[in-house]
Amino acid sequence: MKPNRRVFIVGGAHTTYIGKFHPDFIWKKHPDFGTRENPTLEQHLHTAILQALESTGVQAAQVDKGYVGNFVGELFVQQGHLGAMAVAAHPGLHRKPFGRTEAACASGGLAVLGCVDAIQAGYDVVMASGAEVQTTVNARVGADYLARASHYATERDIDEFTFPALFARRAKAYKEATGATAEDISHVVVKAYENGNKNPNAHMRTVRMSLDKVNESPVFVANEAYRPHLRLADCSQVSDGASAMILASEEGL
Repeated sequence: MKPNRRVFIVGGAHTTYIGKFHPDFIWKKHPDFGTRENPTLEQHLHTAILQALESTGVQAAQVDKGYVGNFVGELFVQQGHLGAMAVAAHPGLHRKPFGRTEAACASGGLAVLGCVDAIQAGYDVVMASGAEVQTTVNARVGADYLARASHYATERDIDEFTFPALFARRAKAYKEATGATAEDISHVVVKAYENGNKNPNAHMRTVRMSLDKVNESPVFVANEAYRPHLRLADCSQVSDGASAMILASEEGL
C-alpha cells in the first residue's frame, strides 16, 4: 500500500444520454421506429471507453485496472459480468482486471473510489466507467426493478412506484420541517431543466420547463399520504448512456 499517493483525473468521455423525448431516442412515435434500434448497454459502454482513450491519448494497454458502475443490468438488459464486457471494448484491455461496482445511484461514484483505492495500492493508470440502459421496459415494470435499491421486503409495497413515493415522503417531511412549499420546489425543477438545456449530452436538452408547467404537472403516486407531494415534473426521466474516465498516479502521468 502507498496511501499517500496523489491521484489525478486524466480525462474522460460521456455518451449522449437518451430516452423518451430525446430526438435521437427510438420509440413508437419516432419516424425511424421499426427501421433502427437504440444503442445497447454494450454499445454505450464501449463508446464511452473508446472515446475516453481517444480524448486523453492513453493507450488501452497502459490501463492497469478498471471498474464498471451499474445497478441492475441483469433485469433491464439481462446482462451481468460487466467487467468482461468493458475489456471487450479494445484488444489492449484484454486480460486486465476489470470488475463491477453496485451501489444503486452511487454505482459510478463507487467505481471512481475503487480507482482511487487501486492507485493507493500501487496501480498507476486505472479506468472508471459506468453504463445504464433502463428504457427496455414500461414504467411500472421499471419501477419494480428500481425498487430493489430500497429495502424491497419492507418498502416495495409503499406504492406501485416505490421510489417516487419514497421521494414524495421525503418532500413531505422537508416541507413540514422547513416550511417550504411546492412553489419553492418548482423553482428547483425549472433551474434543473435550464441547466440540462445547456448540456449537449443531456437527455432533456431540448425540453423547456416553466413554473406554470411544473405547477400544472399531474400527480401520479397512489399512496394518499404522499400523493400531493410529488408531481410528474419533479421526477427525472429514465435515460440510457455511459461515461468513462481515466485516473492516474503521479508516476502514471
